[in-house]
Amino acid sequence: MSVKEKISQVVDKWFLYEPLLFNVYCTHKLEPNSDMKCPFRTGKRRIEYNPELLKDSTTEEITQGLKTEVTRILLKHPYQRVPQNPNRSALTTASDVTINEHCYHDKKLKDAAHYNMESGLSYEEYYKKLYYICPDFDARDGDGKQYLMPSLKKGEIGEYEAAADAAELWDEDEEMADSVNQQIQKAQKTNQWGSISGDFQETITASLKIPMDYRRILSQFRACIISQRRKLTRMKPNRRYGFEFMGSQFEPKTHLLVAVDVSGSIETEDLKNFFSIINRFFSYGVEAINVITFDWELQQEFELKKASKNIKITGRGGTNFQCAVDYYENHPEFQGMIIFTDGYAEVPKIKKAKQLLWILTGKTEYDHAIKWIKDLRLSKATWIPSVKKGA
Repeated sequence: MSVKEKISQVVDKWFLYEPLLFNVYCTHKLEPNSDMKCPFRTGKRRIEYNPELLKDSTTEEITQGLKTEVTRILLKHPYQRVPQNPNRSALTTASDVTINEHCYHDKKLKDAAHYNMESGLSYEEYYKKLYYICPDFDARDGDGKQYLMPSLKKGEIGEYEAAADAAELWDEDEEMADSVNQQIQKAQKTNQWGSISGDFQETITASLKIPMDYRRILSQFRACIISQRRKLTRMKPNRRYGFEFMGSQFEPKTHLLVAVDVSGSIETEDLKNFFSIINRFFSYGVEAINVITFDWELQQEFELKKASKNIKITGRGGTNFQCAVDYYENHPEFQGMIIFTDGYAEVPKIKKAKQLLWILTGKTEYDHAIKWIKDLRLSKATWIPSVKKGA
């Protein structure tokens, strides 16, 4: 029996007995990939499998491997919790540990104790600790050459390479995360969890957080900038191996530009929400934020060094994204820009490879704008969830 036939057997069984796993599996396309270094991997709305690595696997082993990948999707690890320029071997390893600690025990997945970490931490907390333990295959030394920890054994390097390959497709995708959340909510309403345990259900349900996480948005830009400035140095000890091997050194300063749409279609309440979010950034370690406001043209330029309640706004004409994009591209000191807008204007032309995050006024506006934002270079988007009175 071929690997594909074994996978079909697993999925047919899920159709009868595991409705949530089956429904989430169906949100993705199954594709073979003999070039990857791992048996399974998920991302870009597909589940890939390696027929060569799985040809001697039993149906039970394939079932467990496929279940692990679908569990990653349920937790949104490949789609909603991906930092900029990540250490990809640490991503997969943190995901494995999280699944083993919070979802179900799998002898093929390592637990927190294996890495001398405490149990019960979140996925993000495990990633932060594993970032300095797992080799970063994208890291370069002073000569631009790939740098790996020399004390790693050959077998360990292979394991970490497979882990890095397993997370190669991971990237932020709010639409896919929303589709997965819909399947989770369906399981909640119908109580069709299959064999998923109560603790596992709680972990999945806990991942149903609002689509707008301010700390995650800010960390995307911080991580991107820190990664660009990161360099290997022997003047600082490696967290795992001491002074014998290179550690990382970087300047943790965020050069962030915020562009606020002040055109006539933006309501006063939207502007309040925009600046409330901007003020919140100061709670997360940002020292200063450069702000521009625009409608048909640039209206204001100013710097905020602390949260401000009273900001006088001018403008309120038509909308032109190009003036904000041009300002961003003409100022190399900014590595990231956030645009607050309702998304209704002509699509801008982007020439330079610089990070850009669009924050839309609501889900309806996001659904309209994402159709063109997804095609813009290095652009991502999310929206501000509506807040019910009394909530």
